Amino acid sequence: MVGNQHISTVPKDLEALTQHYRFLSRLLHSIRLLRKYPSIYYNRYERTWSTHFIRLQKILYLYKKVIPSPPILPTSLSTCRQDDFNFLLESLKAISSALHSLLLLKEKDFQDSSIRAKLDNRDNNFETDISSFIDFPLSRTRRYITLDRVFIDHPAQPQLLTDPHDIDDAVINHFQNSVPIKSSPPDNISVLPDRWLTAYRPMDDVDPSIYNSLLDPPTLDEWLSMVSTMPNDKAPGPSMITYEMLKHLGSSASALVLILVQSCFRNADIPDLWRQAMVFPIPKPHEWKCQLKNTRPITLLEVIRKSLVKLFYNRLASILASNEVLKGGNFAGLPGGSCRDPIVVLESIIHDAHVNKSPLWILSQDISKAFDSVDLKMLRFALERIKLPASATKFILSLFMKRSNRVFTAHGTTPSYRVRIGIDQGEVISPLLWVIYIDPLLTVLKNEMMDPYILYAPSLSNPLALRQKQNRVREYS
Repeated sequence: MVGNQHISTVPKDLEALTQHYRFLSRLLHSIRLLRKYPSIYYNRYERTWSTHFIRLQKILYLYKKVIPSPPILPTSLSTCRQDDFNFLLESLKAISSALHSLLLLKEKDFQDSSIRAKLDNRDNNFETDISSFIDFPLSRTRRYITLDRVFIDHPAQPQLLTDPHDIDDAVINHFQNSVPIKSSPPDNISVLPDRWLTAYRPMDDVDPSIYNSLLDPPTLDEWLSMVSTMPNDKAPGPSMITYEMLKHLGSSASALVLILVQSCFRNADIPDLWRQAMVFPIPKPHEWKCQLKNTRPITLLEVIRKSLVKLFYNRLASILASNEVLKGGNFAGLPGGSCRDPIVVLESIIHDAHVNKSPLWILSQDISKAFDSVDLKMLRFALERIKLPASATKFILSLFMKRSNRVFTAHGTTPSYRVRIGIDQGEVISPLLWVIYIDPLLTVLKNEMMDPYILYAPSLSNPLALRQKQNRVREYS
């Protein structure tokens, strides 16, 4: 289906040539039928021949270079009955053949020029836009939704909402309650069961002094260096201030912004206006189908706040990585972290089990709405577990308390609503906080591992004997 905004990528002359050739093919077919069944088709085609004759004359004029000796076509079909339409058929075949040869040549030229243009565009993207360079060979396209209607898939009363106010109500209800709050965590870890009380106790091997410089107010050079690393062409927050504006501030304005940033570090808090955000729903990998459950929210925050948090994140992530604070086997979210190692290990285990016909059970778990399900009380326990200073914990929690969002729809933005749970999908520090949040669980699972899979180093001389001796044993969880 082609919409009103469709723009053809085929050149107009090639598109016109294609239409003319198809017209000739249809006309040839009609004349053959007319010769085969003259009594049935004669009156019908006699009435339309005058229109066809005018178009044929136009074709002969347009393509006179490829048809240098155009045939003389009859103005009426009645004259063609004398030779049973043979002359007309031969004339039309000659015209069709000439157009077909020209069409093949034009299509080949268009194909070659398109390939050259794509290659040039690829080379240019490699230099200027690496994201597009990667997306193109993978056939990735930017998908988006138009939130001008919402389908409520109720088993008894399905409903399609089109009224803007009804859409606003449905959108707010969905994003405010997409993660149900089933229980309230305790205010202190002492109430937790013994298994989790041990997991959330402050870690004995962490020295609190590693965080001494975490909340030191940044210098002007440090702040400007951080701002210069922030990306361009990103959607702004509610104030519509962009990273480009921040980068082009004069010295006086930059000094004023620095005073605000330093105050945030000293007070371990952020301005209330920075807790207001815009939510842009994007589609999940499957079809949108006008159902809000098929979207995920991207939160657009103020760029000064994001730059401030990025500075804090760099400091905290560096401290956690260099001191090996987290123990649960996290492979991402920290500097130098990569999913490559666990992938290699898993492939090695699968290969070993296949070759040696060993029993192997693998559990893969995907946590739905991970960031949205983070409870701030449990996050506080996880931060206290790694002995983060109280002021740093207060600063982190202040990013996600008393927040309000508005959602973009096709009719504008929804009224503001209070965010009940979770951390922001668009916040710089959220991936790191998730790693800290889930580390107690991963640590417990690692410590309680009962029957790990064992990989034995292979031997070229006698692999069976080496396996029996269990030399160079390495365990993977």
